[in-house]
Amino acid sequence: MKIAHVVTYISPDGAFGGPVRVALGQAAELAKRGHEVTVFAASPDDAPKTFDQDGYSVRTFPAKRVHRRLGFAGMYAPGLTKALRSQLHDLDVVHVHLARDLVTLPAARAARKSEVRLIAQPHGMIDKSSNPLAGPVDAWEVRAALTSASAVLTLTDQESKDIADIAPDATVRQIRNGIRGGDLPPYANRNGGVLFLARLHPRKRPLAFVEMATVLLERGITADFVLAGPDEGESERVQEAISSSGHKAHISWAGAVDPALTDTLLRDAKVLVLPSVGEVFPMTVLEAFAAGTPVVTTSSLGIASKCEEYGAALVTDGSPSDLADAVEKVLTGRHVANALRESARRFIDAELSIEAVTETLLASYAPAGARRA
Repeated sequence: MKIAHVVTYISPDGAFGGPVRVALGQAAELAKRGHEVTVFAASPDDAPKTFDQDGYSVRTFPAKRVHRRLGFAGMYAPGLTKALRSQLHDLDVVHVHLARDLVTLPAARAARKSEVRLIAQPHGMIDKSSNPLAGPVDAWEVRAALTSASAVLTLTDQESKDIADIAPDATVRQIRNGIRGGDLPPYANRNGGVLFLARLHPRKRPLAFVEMATVLLERGITADFVLAGPDEGESERVQEAISSSGHKAHISWAGAVDPALTDTLLRDAKVLVLPSVGEVFPMTVLEAFAAGTPVVTTSSLGIASKCEEYGAALVTDGSPSDLADAVEKVLTGRHVANALRESARRFIDAELSIEAVTETLLASYAPAGARRA
């Protein structure tokens, strides 16, 4: 098949996070199976670019913004929509990693006005929202995109419900994010410390990580605590918190990280801590599982119950003290770290392999799931 994936934004600092990693992982596995795949995205570059990697093509187009205060929601890339529209006659499937933005919604509109099959995958980005713009945007474009899609791929029961509330006639199918397994990387001689690998955004709770680090250091735990990720509004508060913690020598913000280097960071870390609230199915956690890095997270994670079922992560209430207790267990108990690593690998093998996810994807792409008139 000839398949196009559309994702909002690809950049060297990995600012758009998980949806990009999911889209590229899916593209690589589809290409491995002989499909012709092109990924379309906006980018910070001044001119369009086309390049090949892992068996598929990537086409990026200069991103423009309606207003910086709107963030990704106000981003658009007119060159992308035009280029996609010119290729629609030659495509079998357009898979849009859908968000309430002006990159993916016009792409979905172009696809649904053609004969090509449209697949929408919102990654938890289209949910119940208190933003006053969400309702009008849903009525203007989102509902039509969801209803017209051959399949809307959701990650959790809650996401399926949110989609049904917005578009009752949408064809919803659940899918998991996937990761490639392999041999469990070594752990004994890791030089890294405790890692926060995410955007510095209030939802990710980087301040909770700094508070947790302060608690542990004041308990006498010897470790370095590193936040790695682009700023999305919290960097000033994070830096102030680090400065006032009294532990500047052991808590640091590394800034944005090239996505190509995240696996190295994870394989060097002793623990990954994700203090986020309302995360649906974070790829960072799956990547830590694959890297053999113990994970500490919160009960609001969309897959928290599965993590507990497999014993794949230590799930906390999200408070700095509870996060600290969990991290201390990992750092001071080798058996705890080893058990988490082995359990996470079992979780990957049983439910999270990219191979199994791709089978679900191909079933959604099949002509039998063609878009309704």
